[in-house]
Amino acid sequence: MATAAQRAHLHALATELYRHRGQLDYPPGDVRQAEDARDWTLTEQQAMVLLEHGGRMMFDCSEFCAWLLKCAGLWPFAQPGWTGSDLAAAVFPHYTDPRQALTGALVVFGRPPGHHMAMVYTPDPKGGNPVCVSHGRPGLDLQRLKVLEARQPPGLVLLSIAHL
Repeated sequence: MATAAQRAHLHALATELYRHRGQLDYPPGDVRQAEDARDWTLTEQQAMVLLEHGGRMMFDCSEFCAWLLKCAGLWPFAQPGWTGSDLAAAVFPHYTDPRQALTGALVVFGRPPGHHMAMVYTPDPKGGNPVCVSHGRPGLDLQRLKVLEARQPPGLVLLSIAHL
């Protein structure tokens, strides 16, 4: 069960990574590299030391979300999946109302198998336009859901982490 403490951890970690956004790389041509595999194995503490000393990390969008969940003790698999496999995984119940999204919920843009994945950073239970943390290019973005959605192919589904 994703606890309030784990969700707060996700928010704090995303905040820290945003501070180092210039050191976050995206795989060239959206093809995972050896750097991705190396960075997936880093603990949160190792990653923070690396970044504090000027190092760089590389993830694609779904690896980034999986790594955040792994650091919070919520990732249910040994390896990162990809947007389509996460979308198909039975451990992530689907819903479509962003007003229900809490910190850590995964957001998949585009029809299956999905085109891009982000994570809810700050919920918006009234307006349904939460702030999301998105790593779909070098760097890291904190943007409202509707801004991200406008730049993606049609289709939006949220994946619950509540039961992880």
